[in-house]
Amino acid sequence: MRKQKRWNLVAIASVVMAVILALLAIARIDVTQVHTRDALRLSAAARALITDPHQLPPSGWSTLRGDLLSDAEARGDLQELEAAPHHVQVGVYANTTSELDLSVPSYAASGYVWLRWDQPLQQLLEASGASIDERFGLVNTLITDAPPELQPVGKEPERLEDGSYYQLFKHRGRYYLDQASFRHYPFMSVSLPVAIEADDVDGGLSYDQLRLEPDIRNSGMGLYARIIGWLNQGWSIAEYRHHYSSNFGLGGAESDYSLILFEISFGTSSWAAFWRLLLPLSVLMAMVLLVFKVRPDEQDARASIPVTVLLTLVFLQQTYRANLPDLPFLTFLDQVYVVAYVVTFVAFVLVLWIGRRYADMEALPDGESRDKLRTKLENLDNSWPLVVVAFGGAAISIAWMLIPAGT
Repeated sequence: MRKQKRWNLVAIASVVMAVILALLAIARIDVTQVHTRDALRLSAAARALITDPHQLPPSGWSTLRGDLLSDAEARGDLQELEAAPHHVQVGVYANTTSELDLSVPSYAASGYVWLRWDQPLQQLLEASGASIDERFGLVNTLITDAPPELQPVGKEPERLEDGSYYQLFKHRGRYYLDQASFRHYPFMSVSLPVAIEADDVDGGLSYDQLRLEPDIRNSGMGLYARIIGWLNQGWSIAEYRHHYSSNFGLGGAESDYSLILFEISFGTSSWAAFWRLLLPLSVLMAMVLLVFKVRPDEQDARASIPVTVLLTLVFLQQTYRANLPDLPFLTFLDQVYVVAYVVTFVAFVLVLWIGRRYADMEALPDGESRDKLRTKLENLDNSWPLVVVAFGGAAISIAWMLIPAGT
């Protein structure tokens, strides 16, 4: 008996050492991500960041990109806004949103974009022989073989009474989305953006020369700007300062450009996510909780439950992961599955260990030693559900609280 215990300790120590070495090896070969120096900073221009502040998720996630300007930076940006020689008012109205694909991630959309600009910019366009739609484009488009990004409605710009120029455009295509709370999956929010920026060919439309101002009053979303299965959280539009880590060969400092970002936010239903993804997992964990309620003499039935649960866990996880991109981190649901894997593995090990102890007990003669072993095993059987609930609840709660705010 002592020899067997010694070999058991050696086996446990070997497994622990193997796990430690595996973790060290993975940490050593893991790839460190290099971040681009391109960045967006919210400008000091008028903006509508969300239609309903109460729709902001409790996680703190929002559509805001980059850091807010300090008071001094905001004052300086307003002075640059007034000093810029060219101003273009940009409005966006979303007609449809569809085909949200989180595995890319991308979505399809169509709608209207209108531009309203002043006489100095019109003179600049005429001098270069370009139309306004040749100098502006959608930054986050994905389809290269689609029709022109901005399709003019009408042949020429319209001259308004105040001397400014106006032209309406249609847009349709598939667009990349860069803002989603994947870490909170399945309780997540996504932002479907349309990013509009000037196509500068000679350095004359940089941030200090051209400022895009959002048309907050008239922008919005239409009847079909919906995604079935998602809850609409409102739309937003704002001007950002887009910093490129390049001067595009024009010489001088790195380039900054004014960018208009219009986006519609959607969130998942917490109840729907629970019934669809967490309820099956809860049922499986309930089976693991009750594994030791099976009669001790039915060892085969006890051992088969953790194995069956493990195979089902793998299948369920692969099913929901197929809808997500290959993320470099674990989502909240991934962490819940890690807890489920640990509990299932421990249950399987305990089934084997307790089975051996019951076999040893049968070999003991009737007396105090046999009664103590039986009481010990019965206490372990009875305490298992409480231990699992306490461990699982604490681990899942900690996993949720450790998710970085606003991600």
